[in-house]
Amino acid sequence: MRRGGTAFSSKCKICGKAAPFSLPVCPECSKKDAALEIATSLHPPLYEKRVEGCNLCSNKCSGIALCGKPEYGKLTYYEDPLPTNCCNAWFCNGSKLTGTNLAVFYYGCNFDCLYCQNWTHKYFEDVRTVSVDELLRAAKNFRVRCVCHFGGSPEPQLPFALKFSRKALEFKEDLMICWEWNGAGNTSLALKAAELSSRSGGTVKFDLKAWNPNLHVLLTGRDNERVKDNFERIYDKHGEVLSATTLLVPYYVDEEEVEGIARFISSFSTEIPYSLLVFHPDYRMSDFPVTPVQQVKRCYKAAKKHLKNVNIGNLHLLGL
Repeated sequence: MRRGGTAFSSKCKICGKAAPFSLPVCPECSKKDAALEIATSLHPPLYEKRVEGCNLCSNKCSGIALCGKPEYGKLTYYEDPLPTNCCNAWFCNGSKLTGTNLAVFYYGCNFDCLYCQNWTHKYFEDVRTVSVDELLRAAKNFRVRCVCHFGGSPEPQLPFALKFSRKALEFKEDLMICWEWNGAGNTSLALKAAELSSRSGGTVKFDLKAWNPNLHVLLTGRDNERVKDNFERIYDKHGEVLSATTLLVPYYVDEEEVEGIARFISSFSTEIPYSLLVFHPDYRMSDFPVTPVQQVKRCYKAAKKHLKNVNIGNLHLLGL
């Protein structure tokens, strides 16, 4: 069987139809409850490690050595000329500035996305630790106009990221603080991060992976309840900072998924920026194609039913 010119080389473990080797559930079955059993074989047994005391993110697990250290972080950082290639560049005020963006890439993540586009974050053992003072020295450079916390995802290291961001704003009040994350972090810490973005004119970008809860667990190994709750909580306090993206996983994150997400976003405001990102094969889903053009068009149309500000990112992957 072929979809969009790409042969599926395996069979769905639920219904027997053609499916990718890397994701042995067909698109139709991926949203069924039966997909949850398949998900347990694709992701680490996170929930067996849950312990009392750790509440940095929705996982509530024993964590890893880098989680929750306010004094240092496992990360790399670099300067990008503005306008930079961040997901919000199509509307962000930072893209109107001259200077650079200090991009802070955090190793580790509280999700386990099979298609992770920045999967090198998983190899944090050999990454050196960076102190708050070292990162502050980088932020003090006169060229730096904004800071983007991304990764991986900053959630496991939010205590460090918040401490650095607060200190950076003490000496550079016009520094924009932005976050790109999956949104499943500790709610109290996420609200503190959003407050810094609100104060500095920055943004908070949620990567909304899927709408159907079973598909979300299948693709990421985690549910999306905390994500939705944090989106709502931040909107209530600092709605002006919010934006969202969704990676259009071929055949799976389709127009039905996008419409569900867009309807959710619009329940707060139809003005919230939403970007649909063209997928490229990576990590454990390297046997997938780039998102088919017709799927991109259908998803864009579905999003525009509910939201005024919709963008398509990674168009270069389509040769457009």
